[in-house]
Amino acid sequence: MHEKWRNNLTYIECNVGIKTLEQMATELNVDSMELRLFIHRYRLFPVNTQRNLAKEIIAMKFIYPEYFSPTRSFFESTGIGQRRWWQLYRGDKKMTENEYKSITEHLKITLQEAFEARQLIMFEK
Repeated sequence: MHEKWRNNLTYIECNVGIKTLEQMATELNVDSMELRLFIHRYRLFPVNTQRNLAKEIIAMKFIYPEYFSPTRSFFESTGIGQRRWWQLYRGDKKMTENEYKSITEHLKITLQEAFEARQLIMFEK
């Protein structure tokens, strides 16, 4: 990571869902497109308080979810498009049952593990 971004990382993480890109870019004295690309590259999305099944599924298979990079074969075998996947990953949209099933089958997560992960929230509350 470039030093100018490393120095401003905490500011960006705290304000990514609160301020607009233009406001943050003027305060950081960078181009707004450059800031947008940095946020996209490092997956710094606004914090979502709702449950995110896509991230949970990826976290079951990978220690760090940012290690997962979907390929064309992932999109083809799951039947989920790129735009839809990133909406699910960011938590913008809710995952359907068919999408949940196709992702778990593609990542070879057993139905037992998937069911336990899905029901875990019920016992935490």
